[in-house]
Amino acid sequence: MKKKKEEIEKLKTKFKELKSLVYEYKDQKDSEINALQIEQEQFKIELENLNHGYEKIIDDASSQIEDFISKNNFS
Repeated sequence: MKKKKEEIEKLKTKFKELKSLVYEYKDQKDSEINALQIEQEQFKIELENLNHGYEKIIDDASSQIEDFISKNNFS
């Protein structure tokens, strides 16, 4: 009977250790997911800013071409 109690206590201890490891793993993965979501959002903002910059460059170039054509009567 004493041996069974010891085995049960060992199993309880192992189960608690395993449970603790599972929670640690989950917390670690949640942290990694949050970090990746933040990084993804930063990339999204950076891409939007680059896109706006390129659109402005294209608009400016188009405007300059239109001005050049109108000044030189190439129509």
